[in-house]
Amino acid sequence: MGPRIETERLVMRLPELEDAENISTYLGDYDVAKNTARVPHPYPTLAAEMWVITTRASWQPGSNLSLSVEMDREVIGGGGVFKRTSDADWEIGYWIGKPWWGRGLATELGQGLVDYARDTLGTRRVIAGYYTDNPASGRVLEKLGFCHEGKGVRAFSMARMGPADMHQLSLQL
Repeated sequence: MGPRIETERLVMRLPELEDAENISTYLGDYDVAKNTARVPHPYPTLAAEMWVITTRASWQPGSNLSLSVEMDREVIGGGGVFKRTSDADWEIGYWIGKPWWGRGLATELGQGLVDYARDTLGTRRVIAGYYTDNPASGRVLEKLGFCHEGKGVRAFSMARMGPADMHQLSLQL
């Protein structure tokens, strides 16, 4: 059920309940969670299970999409393509568990999401953002061809329990 995006090393698919423990472990790491807008810290397995159930129940073709990301049959990250409001641009977001940082997986994941946005959703523009204290994510977006859009913003991070400086970028497809 649902979309499946495959890259050279990754499989992106709708989350399953069996993914919740890895999601809780890897996304619950403060160094990962603080770079997201909506993930609390700590992130208990029960919260991850509830996210899986809600995500699976609400997915419809052409709508917001949240995916588990696996490598070698183990969930190591997540990503999605979403709109914050109905008239907003499609936006991508992603995370990779800390044990897999520095291997180019976030770039591979991001490219899969951009391709999905273009090929399946038919969008000609995608946006993304990253907190200024996460320059590695900025490098990922730049490798994907994203360009900075003027002045940064302050954006809330649930794990930080407050706002932080963020860069906004866009990609013309």
